Amino acid sequence: MVLLNEINKNKIMKKTLTRIGITIIAIFTLWGTYIAFKPAPKSIGDLMESYVDPGIKIKIRSPFSGTILVAKKGEIIFEEAYGKANRETNTLNTIDTKFGIGSVTKQFTAMLVMLLVADNQLKLEDTISKYLPYLPAAKGDHITIHQLLAHTSGLPHYNGLESIGVSLKSFGGTKFTPKELVELIGKTNLLYKPGTQFVYSSLGYDLLGAILEEVSGNSFAELLDNNIAKPLGLKNTGFGSNDFIATALAQGYRYQEVYGLDWWTSEHGGKITAAPFRDQSTAYAAGGMHSTIKDLFIWSKAIKSNQLLSPALTKRMLTPNKNGYGYGWVRNWDDVIEKNINIRLYGHGGALAGNSAFIALYDDETTIIYLSNRSNLKAEEILHQVHLRANNLKDEYKLKGYPNRSSYTKFEEAGGMTALQDYFNRLSAYADYTVNPSNSTMRGVMKIHLEAGKIEVSDSLKTVFFRSYNPDERTLNQFGYDFLYSDNPSYALEFFKENTLKFPNSSNAWDSLGEAYLIYKEFDKAVICYQKAVNIGEAIAHRSVNAYKENLKLAQAKQRQ
Repeated sequence: MVLLNEINKNKIMKKTLTRIGITIIAIFTLWGTYIAFKPAPKSIGDLMESYVDPGIKIKIRSPFSGTILVAKKGEIIFEEAYGKANRETNTLNTIDTKFGIGSVTKQFTAMLVMLLVADNQLKLEDTISKYLPYLPAAKGDHITIHQLLAHTSGLPHYNGLESIGVSLKSFGGTKFTPKELVELIGKTNLLYKPGTQFVYSSLGYDLLGAILEEVSGNSFAELLDNNIAKPLGLKNTGFGSNDFIATALAQGYRYQEVYGLDWWTSEHGGKITAAPFRDQSTAYAAGGMHSTIKDLFIWSKAIKSNQLLSPALTKRMLTPNKNGYGYGWVRNWDDVIEKNINIRLYGHGGALAGNSAFIALYDDETTIIYLSNRSNLKAEEILHQVHLRANNLKDEYKLKGYPNRSSYTKFEEAGGMTALQDYFNRLSAYADYTVNPSNSTMRGVMKIHLEAGKIEVSDSLKTVFFRSYNPDERTLNQFGYDFLYSDNPSYALEFFKENTLKFPNSSNAWDSLGEAYLIYKEFDKAVICYQKAVNIGEAIAHRSVNAYKENLKLAQAKQRQ
């Protein structure tokens, strides 16, 4: 009888769990159906509300929290605040909330440089050793002010610090004087000859900050206040201390989606955590400023009306160089253009840990500015959808003809390489600068050709990628590992080898090549690579040198077997 009761209890429990499971599936199905057929938001307000809605959030990567301002012909048509400035104190964001603006800072740094050009205190053609004599001559004697402004200096972005053994976490937590920061940047490896290629480099803008201070004798914060903020009446814009950032700005947060049962206890379908501390001296002239949407609107009008610079110098600042980048402004960002081929604009985004920002000035006299205390928002989607509603446009101007890359068969059916090249030729024409397929697109197209046995095509794509894309160390490493654990692992070697050829002084590049050889059981070659990683790592006190030594021991043990 006891056994029978237990059996009946188990049956009842199984039925109950089954009913719960069916109910959950039904709820998710109904919710998905509701979202799929929910009418598109008609107004800007409806749109922004939908970006806070958990069912819509995936379109912009995170629920929106922050402020947004939209203007037409110089008149504000929409401004609103959403979410919390501080989740611990339940303080709400308001129109006047100050946010970190990240790389939108570069617009202000560029303006300060141009103001010194206007005063004949420096020249765009000057090499930077003239102002930073403590920077190694190999860089200082060959890099110009113009190249720093246009991201053609050859300097790496922040990931270049990892190549010299400095982790981004360690960097962000360290306090530097401008001179100490310059000396650290001086140790990084140039990615290419100055003036030849575009690679976005915040480190280059940090050098500009140091140059500004050397030339003027004032701090970056003082220069901003005296030359931009006060003349324009920007009461909530500047470069603040660590304490100011912690107490006067919206707290930055990161968002990560969750799934399954965790979804039921989540907020907006994800996990929200406070962004880690970053010392202001490391954000500096590349991304350390704060502002409000109202101040940035005043700033945008000052740019348009030549309030700070002469028309000639403003035009020089906005003139696009390689990849459409002027000085702190991007002309016709291709990610936005391909969503609407009829629009043209100047703009720049900003992203710090926990913050996102964008300012966009359209040729049709639409201005869109948003500031958010959420990281990694999908700016191109926000700008596109807001612009459509600000101008009562239908979403029917997307660039067409991007071929399906889900398989080789579908790719060929859609026109294959011819269609892909045609798509980017047309996008380049609309953007008015050369736009190439993204790294992920190139990787995907290589993969489907490899899987289809089209080795020659894949090899040709790889050659184009190496020669024309000028991939940095991290990108080559990512490609290598992606192929290493794919159905075509032997292809990974080409990327790891290329990495050591381009970056022979990178201990991490040699360590990765060693790992590939270890997997391929070429132990002699693995030992040679790991030994180089150890030698380079020890010379620069790389944080991973102990891991390199352990890998070397493992390879030597395999070699002896």
